[in-house]
Amino acid sequence: MRRVTTRQLTFAAMFAALAALLSIYPFTFYLPDFSRITFREIPIYLCSFALGPVWGGLCALVSDLLGTFISNSGNAWNPMFAISAVLSGVLPGLLFRYVFKREKLTLATTLSIVPVNIAVSLFLTTLWFQLLGFTGGMPFWAYLLIRRMWLVAVMTVVQIIAVRALYPVVQKGIQGGDHS
Repeated sequence: MRRVTTRQLTFAAMFAALAALLSIYPFTFYLPDFSRITFREIPIYLCSFALGPVWGGLCALVSDLLGTFISNSGNAWNPMFAISAVLSGVLPGLLFRYVFKREKLTLATTLSIVPVNIAVSLFLTTLWFQLLGFTGGMPFWAYLLIRRMWLVAVMTVVQIIAVRALYPVVQKGIQGGDHS
């Protein structure tokens, strides 16, 4: 087992706190159909890419808990959405570090984020909305195609651009960078 460093723990905590902060108002925009525009996945993806899938999953879980408890939205913590959060922290790190590690950074970032957003943000979250009755009576596929697909597509592009731009800086900081 690899030893946990203070630097890893510090960065993971920072990413979790930033993700929790980005998940609450005024950084989150709620839409009438229970969807929301949020940038909380960006620090989670950065944590997962830079520190690994276990740290990414822990970061996502902690940020989900923190975000729920400090939010003034009135939403209760839900383990179904926590599962989605943890998967969004674990899966990109697995893909980035083990499947696409030899690819150029932009391609690896894209190939690590797109399938996770399709599987988790689009399908799984829509399933949770359907099971909880948040779709306004719309069938699963109609809600997915009409209400969720455009949002996930736009946010995926934003996440890829942000993670691609920030990852080299984060990586340098975690590795220690230049102490001059």
